[in-house]
Formats: sequence, C-alpha cells, structure tokens
Amino acid sequence: MSLIIQDSGMLTLLQTLDPEVSARGNEYNGACDRLAHQLANQLVGNSPEQPTIEMTLRPGAIKFTEPPIVAFSGAEFKAKSGDRDIFINRIYLFDRGDELIFGESTRGNRVYLAVAGGIKVEGSNVLRSGDEVIMCRDYTPQHDELFNMLKQQKEVNWGVDTYALVEVYLSDTYHIVRRPDVPDAVYEALEANEYTVRNEKYRAALYLEGAGVDVDAEGIEHPGLKGGVYIADGQPVLALNDFNDYTTAPHIGTIPSYHLHKLVQKRAGSKIRFKCIGADDAHANLYAHHLWVKSLFKAIDYKLSKELIKE
Repeated sequence: MSLIIQDSGMLTLLQTLDPEVSARGNEYNGACDRLAHQLANQLVGNSPEQPTIEMTLRPGAIKFTEPPIVAFSGAEFKAKSGDRDIFINRIYLFDRGDELIFGESTRGNRVYLAVAGGIKVEGSNVLRSGDEVIMCRDYTPQHDELFNMLKQQKEVNWGVDTYALVEVYLSDTYHIVRRPDVPDAVYEALEANEYTVRNEKYRAALYLEGAGVDVDAEGIEHPGLKGGVYIADGQPVLALNDFNDYTTAPHIGTIPSYHLHKLVQKRAGSKIRFKCIGADDAHANLYAHHLWVKSLFKAIDYKLSKELIKE
C-alpha cells in the first residue's frame, strides 16, 4: 500500500504539473521537467496530472511494501533492484520488499518516478528518509492487464530510446524570445558566446559564466518568471520554477517552455549557447513540439497495446 523512502538523497519531492496543487503549504512547487514527469506517467498508464517523485542530483533508495508497476524518466541515472539493472523509460513490476537504488547519472540531474494507479500528496511534498508515500491504487482495466502480463516477466523488453529524445534533451542551444525594448546588441553578445553553468540555486535559478553582457536596465521591467533570462553582474541568470516573483536584475528575454525540459537537467560545468528568436517563431516551435509529444505518447500507447494483445 505504500513506498518507503529508505534514503531521500539530495532532494526528493512529490510533484505535479500544476504548481498550485503542489504549492499548498509546500516549499517547492511544480515538476521542473514537465516532459519527464508526463512521460513517466504515460509509461505506467496514468494521467499526466498524477504526482511523481522528483529526485535531484543524488537520488536515494525506495522500498516497496506491495507489488507496484513503476517507470522513471528524465536524467539517465543508473539504478538497480537486487541483481536487476533498472533502466530509464521502461516499465517494471517490483515485488513486495524490493528496493530500488539509484546510482550515478550519465546525463542530467533530475529523475521522475511514477507508480501505476497514482500516489498521494499529503502534507509537505518534501520527502525525507523514513517517509511513507501512500499508493492510490486507482487501477484501470489497462493496469489490471499490465499486472497480469508483468507477473511472468517483471518488465517489458522495450522502452523509449534515448535517440528518440535527442532533439529535446541533448542539444546545448537554447532559444531566447526577444523583448522589443531590449537593444539588439544584447542579443548579439549572447549569441556570439558560449556559457558554462556555474551552479544551480536549487529549483530557483541557473547561474552562468562567460563573456560579459552590458545591459542598461533603465526602463526595463523586472518580472520574475520561469524561463526568464536575466543579467546580473554582466552574466546570464536563468530562472527555474521557484524563482522570485520580482528581481532587481533586468529581464532581457524568456526561454520557451519547449526548451525548459533540457534546461532543468543542466549540471554544473554544462555548456549553453543561445539563439534569439521572435514570438511568432516561438509559437510555431511550441506547436511543433506539442505535436511531437502527442506522437511520442501515441507510440507508447501502441507499444503497450501490442504487448497486451500478445498476452
């Protein structure tokens, strides 16, 4: 009926797509990598709105008190359960008493774990070692079929391949939507240089270092918003989910939502380049990304249906 957080690692949270749902009395609000959150839920047959367990930088260990169907997505953390290797973007059935232990990541720093039938968010969404997470067990007929199928083999022999996600996660180029009141020279300077991630203030901002950018802040509004690009002491600062609502650093543009998935997976030392675009181009790219996500999820549904038919 539950999952036990044996080791909470660096930062382990229960997250949803809707920040307002996650924010009720909580310190950290909304899944940073919304695509990984949805993908993990899609693999186990949940709706995208179901909570996932978000683990950052150093995931810990989870013990299951009853057999669950589980998948995780996002960063490519190595994981094991006993002698079994557990891979990203695949579907697994665990036995009662099994432990899922995460190791190092070869790419990214956030992973999202979904459980078929959903999990409950009760009280704070910050999970600590020893905490219990209740399984909702809101099973659909498809979940029942998956349980029957996986009783024999414990896992499916396919997953979402890394190459299918190359365009979303592996490019170091990020779009910035221009502001009409910011001089072209600012964007030219950003595009001409490569920047390195210096550090992340957890879930609030990425701090970059590279060639300095001069900005005259007079007349520029300073709204704090997710994806916002700011210049502080001549260096870009990129706003994440828990950035302040207002900042004294000038806001010079915004990274579109279709590039936020890979942005929140950047670790210290990662490289970033910028391409500045207009709002019309950003809307077109967003629509294309939306179609791509729909096609990916349809492909998962098709593969699942083929597996169940075989049974």
